Amino acid sequence: MSSRTPTRAGRVTAWPRLTVAAFDRGAEDVLVLDRPPLPEVAAAMVAARVRGWRAGVATADIPARVAEALADLAHDCPPLAADITGLARSFLAQFGVASAELRVEVVDEASCPKFHCDSTRVRLLCTYHGAGTEYVCADAPDAVRAAPTFGLIFLKGHRHPTHADRVLHRSPPLPAGTKRLCVVLTV
Repeated sequence: MSSRTPTRAGRVTAWPRLTVAAFDRGAEDVLVLDRPPLPEVAAAMVAARVRGWRAGVATADIPARVAEALADLAHDCPPLAADITGLARSFLAQFGVASAELRVEVVDEASCPKFHCDSTRVRLLCTYHGAGTEYVCADAPDAVRAAPTFGLIFLKGHRHPTHADRVLHRSPPLPAGTKRLCVVLTV
């Protein structure tokens, strides 16, 4: 595991645990957290295959699933594997679930170009390369915002008990000839 996501006695440390807990209990439908970049990701994107990978993950199989995903995408970057593993472990612990869906995708076009809300409890997205996930708030629908690259965006879905239908999100448009690497965890 990388130094970006250390764990201590099962505590969540990939992000400020109390901040995410407050988001989970609160009225806001989106939480965006900045993180420092992983510079190694860009070089590995050159050889990365454009395709998506998804599977259910549980705590015990996270490292193997992440390795499987990155191998399928031809993305050889050990710091990335360590970071995704840390995010997945932290996600399961933060939301008190035994398993979640993990999706890792390299795309060369917007995979979900329309603003929408998912039928999930909570979704975490991290764009490691390319433009970050875009979102709009109901009170300012023309003000398109974007999560920063490497940042984390937590989104409540229709199944969340405090979901208020105040935020819609989408994949950003991509310039021709570019790729985006996005990791998604969902419960």
